[in-house]
Amino acid sequence: MNTEPPTGDDLQRMLVTMKQSVLDRAEDRKPAPRRRGRRAGIAIGVIALLGLGATGGGVALGMIPQPFAAAPAPTTTPSPTEPAAPSTPAAAPVQETPDPAPPQTPSATATPSPAAATIPADCTGLVAPSEAARLFGETPLYDPTGKAELRNAAPLTTTLSCLWRDPRSDVSGLSIDVGTGTAEQLTAYEAGLTAKGATCTDRDEARVCTQTQQAAQYPVDTTDTWYFRGTTWFHVNQTNFPTTDLLGAVEQQIWG
Repeated sequence: MNTEPPTGDDLQRMLVTMKQSVLDRAEDRKPAPRRRGRRAGIAIGVIALLGLGATGGGVALGMIPQPFAAAPAPTTTPSPTEPAAPSTPAAAPVQETPDPAPPQTPSATATPSPAAATIPADCTGLVAPSEAARLFGETPLYDPTGKAELRNAAPLTTTLSCLWRDPRSDVSGLSIDVGTGTAEQLTAYEAGLTAKGATCTDRDEARVCTQTQQAAQYPVDTTDTWYFRGTTWFHVNQTNFPTTDLLGAVEQQIWG
C-alpha cells in the first residue's frame, strides 16, 4: 500500500474535490428565507435597545437627570448648648448639705470686771460733801472716826461704823456700817436675812435686802437695808429718818 502523501496534480485534484464537497453540504443546510415583518420587529427591538442603552448611558454620564432620585437628608448641626445636668434617680436619697456654720467672732464687748471697792477712811467720806446736807441735814455725826460704835455683824467683819442722831431724840436716827467678807460668808449672811423675813433683790451688780419692823418701845418703823457687792457690804439702819437715794450716794463713794 502506497503511504506517501499526494503531490503535484494529485494534490490539486484532492483539494478541489474537498472544496466542492464542503460547498454542497453548505447548500443543503441553508435555512429558508425569513419574513420581512420579523426582520422589522428585530430592527425595532434593536433600535429600542439602542435607545434604552443611550438613555441609561445618559443617566450614567449625568446628561439626563433621574426623576425619582431622593433628595439628600438635611444635616442637622447640633447647637452649642450647655450640657444637661444629670438627673437624680427617683429612688436615690436626697442629701442636703447644711450651710457651713459661720466662724465664731469673739465678742467685742468683754464682760467688765467687778469694780474694786474702797472703804472710806472715816464717816465723812461715806457720801459726797454735796450730798451730806441733803441726806443728813442738821443731824450731828457721832464720832466721825467710825470706831466708837462698831456693831457685831458676825460672820462678817465690820470696818467702819457711823451714826447720825439728834441728842434730844430717843430713837430717831440713822446708822451705816461698812465691812468685808468672803463670797461664802456673804451668801450665808443673806440666807440668814431671808430666813428672818428680809426680801432680797438684784441691783445691777449687787444684791440688796430690806426689812421693815416696828421700833422697840416706840410706834415708829425701823428699816434695815443690806447692800452686798463683791466682797464688800454696807448696812443702813434708819428709824424715823427718811432719805432719798442714800444707797446711790454711798455706792458712788465706795465703788466710784
